[in-house]
Amino acid sequence: MNLDVLKTFCDLVDTGSFTKAAEENFVSQSAVSQQLAKLEQQLSAHLISRQGGLVVPTQAGRALYEGAREILRRYERLTGEVRSAADQVRGVLRVGSIYSVGFYMLDPYIRRFIREQPEVSLYIEYTLHRRIYAAVASGEMDLGVVAWPERHRSIQVIPLADEELVAVFPPGHRLAKRRHIQPADLQGEKLVAFEEIIPTRRGIDRLLKAAGVKVDVAMEFSNTELVKRAISVDAGVGILPVETVEREAQRGELCYARFRDGKKWSRPVAILRRRGKASSPAEKMFLAILKSKA
Repeated sequence: MNLDVLKTFCDLVDTGSFTKAAEENFVSQSAVSQQLAKLEQQLSAHLISRQGGLVVPTQAGRALYEGAREILRRYERLTGEVRSAADQVRGVLRVGSIYSVGFYMLDPYIRRFIREQPEVSLYIEYTLHRRIYAAVASGEMDLGVVAWPERHRSIQVIPLADEELVAVFPPGHRLAKRRHIQPADLQGEKLVAFEEIIPTRRGIDRLLKAAGVKVDVAMEFSNTELVKRAISVDAGVGILPVETVEREAQRGELCYARFRDGKKWSRPVAILRRRGKASSPAEKMFLAILKSKA
């Protein structure tokens, strides 16, 4: 019997919803249904009933739930203890980060960690936010670093920093020489944006909506470098963390202006770790260095 299947079943009972159980485990709703059917076939028992739109365990389902919860708790304690003991010897740390945070904000702290802790084998993966959430929840990654963190029952969120957001322009733009702008100055502008699935895009959309500003999304990209390149060839303006555009601004390739409207134009950055997992010495060292940033 697969532990992941047991966890999905427990989440199904806890949430009372196939959709929410699927979200908790980063699988499709049909996959949850298939796992349930397989469990019922293996145990020759009806485990779940539907009552008034809610998912409710049967008597057999409740018995499985209680036993599975205890197995999962023991397994988490065991893997945490084993990994902590092993990492004390090997000094292994696995970290995932979204591209923009990893390449800009984290880079000096990663270098410092490698310099101060040469005995630790640090593995950094720069990837998309969905991959990081799934890997941290499964234990494949020890830590993740993301922007605009989303709540997840299996993941602990540790606030790290707030990155200031600025309006970014090509050098010839009408606002390029401004040091500060009002959000209303962007009204009707063509916007080079992140893709809609990316949390930073959703956060920026909320900020623009709150300011009553409507823009025309001209192009969408999955990472900061492509957004900057499109802005530099006059495809539109952008809204990006200031740290990601300072070098281009110094070279005269891009210009940026800060928002001055009394509101907080920033994106929160946070560390993710699996809830309840024992911290290895290497993880504690890395967290201490990152928290010096905060």
